[in-house]
Amino acid sequence: MSEPSASKSPIVGIDLGTTNSLVAVCDAAGPRVLGGVVSALTPSVVFFGADGARTVGAEAIRFGLSRPDRTIASAKRFIGRSAKEMGAFATSSGLPLTEGPRGLAAFSIDGQCVLPQEVSAEILRTLRHQAESELGVSIDRAVITVPAYFDDAQRQATRDAARLAGLRVLRLVNEPTAASLAYGIGRGSQVGEKVVIYDLGGGTFDCTLLEIIPREADLETDCFQVLATAGDTELGGDDIDRAIVAHWFRDGTAPELADRARLVALAERLKRALSHSASVEETLELQGDRRAFALTHAELDEIAKPFVDRTLACCSRVLNDAKVARDAIARVVLVGGSTRLSLVRRAVADFFQREPYTALDPDRVVALGAAVQGAILSGNRRDLLLLDVLPLSLGLETVGSATAKLLMRNTPIPARATEKFSTSMDGQTSVKLQVVQGEREFVEDCRSLATFHLTGIPPMPAGIPQLEVEFLVDQNGVLSIRAVERRSGVEATLQIIPSYGLTEAEATRMEAESIAHARSDMERHRITDLCVHSKLDMKWISDALRRVRSELEAPYVEDLERQLAQLAAMVHAAEAGAQNIDANAFSSLKQRLDVASVRLHECAISHSIRGGSIR
Repeated sequence: MSEPSASKSPIVGIDLGTTNSLVAVCDAAGPRVLGGVVSALTPSVVFFGADGARTVGAEAIRFGLSRPDRTIASAKRFIGRSAKEMGAFATSSGLPLTEGPRGLAAFSIDGQCVLPQEVSAEILRTLRHQAESELGVSIDRAVITVPAYFDDAQRQATRDAARLAGLRVLRLVNEPTAASLAYGIGRGSQVGEKVVIYDLGGGTFDCTLLEIIPREADLETDCFQVLATAGDTELGGDDIDRAIVAHWFRDGTAPELADRARLVALAERLKRALSHSASVEETLELQGDRRAFALTHAELDEIAKPFVDRTLACCSRVLNDAKVARDAIARVVLVGGSTRLSLVRRAVADFFQREPYTALDPDRVVALGAAVQGAILSGNRRDLLLLDVLPLSLGLETVGSATAKLLMRNTPIPARATEKFSTSMDGQTSVKLQVVQGEREFVEDCRSLATFHLTGIPPMPAGIPQLEVEFLVDQNGVLSIRAVERRSGVEATLQIIPSYGLTEAEATRMEAESIAHARSDMERHRITDLCVHSKLDMKWISDALRRVRSELEAPYVEDLERQLAQLAAMVHAAEAGAQNIDANAFSSLKQRLDVASVRLHECAISHSIRGGSIR
């Protein structure tokens, strides 16, 4: 069967999460998450092997327990951010932060600089292959969700990551807005009904207020509009996990850097386990000593309360921005895995004076909504219309480093704004335009997105040139700029590459490298897996031999030891970076040893039954 053209392949929806990521599709049967009931959630973790192979998901977590310095989690927290901004978080999480190009946050693996975009691209590539395997078609188009409070740099970096993964992003959708699509908010609702989406995930928080507005008469489309949004891109379940670790070490001691990632993972496990128990406890070996770590419901509530209070402050801000009273809210929808905490549900219910709506799995609802948006873009769904807003104001630097805002926060998008400026010095032939994002009045308190020059202006007295600057924000929330000097016709346009994004050359290079090395990367990945599993097999066989050697014939023992030596040599060569490793030969060698050791394991089990022990 021939492969369908890209234009006929489905548009998938992807929730690229801080903790877990998912891919979904929406067809005639409605939206559904791909990957099954259990395996649909792909942990947003990437392990970088010594041979260059990259492992994603649950297996990466397992590898990372012994090599946290090669394991990157929560890359979404770093994307589009500077190394200076993320230093404290990286230290508390035990992540190998380094300064990348233009001061952006990156990770150091074997002395190489790995950008968060590259980490996210590995996760997106895994989701793409998962969708292709299940749907049986090639996938190259996607709707990807982002936190509503992601700024332009973070949105552009997310698009860069998708490009590296071989995906064309047709739309970036705010996560709370995607959740409203999944719930079908608008259909059957009363005009004027107001709905709050409370979205607390692993690394970010968003609160969004929607209003049902009259349907378009000509399209028979249910329509809802975002009135206001607020949030925090550094607030989520990850922060609660690290606070739990700090609680365990409140005596003033500090865990070793190598142990921090394992402690954070333990904190997350115990936090989840409290949904079934009043208290939980687990031991963990740290620097050769085994130590018990416990957590109770009361302790978790006390630890999490400051973070929940911060989310409620954002909710207050949204209501104030929209000038809407709490009692005017018809529904409150919970989104994000961290909303499973009983404290969160109680606090939200008390704040809004109504029980929140939790009908859909909070981990999956965003991906489902992204899939619905994909169906809308493909023309398969015509029953919903979405009007979103800008999360932050956009403007230009003016004289004295002040900020002139052209588009204000909570402006509906797509949006366009034009402002007129002039020169400040006689004979000025060029103007530097610094584009900023934020709510403060001075550039130093806002985020710089880009700087470009309008050159070739004829020399004129100050104040005479007529500079017109136009901002255009598309439906993805991405900004384009056009500047023109009206008297001379000199014009400049800007395809924004934010201060913390990838340049075109960098993105092209990474994309080309991923294609050129695809086959060799897969081969290295297979060899890496063989090394890991072979080392476990060799340990078990060696331990069993030490216990029951005397009960086995000498020729059999000698044959096992010979095969062990051969496999050990293969593993050593692979881990040393040998280039001539044959993965098929490696696999055959391992399989032969597996078969040969069956008798050994049977003998070890008999030995244990007679009074020995298997350790």
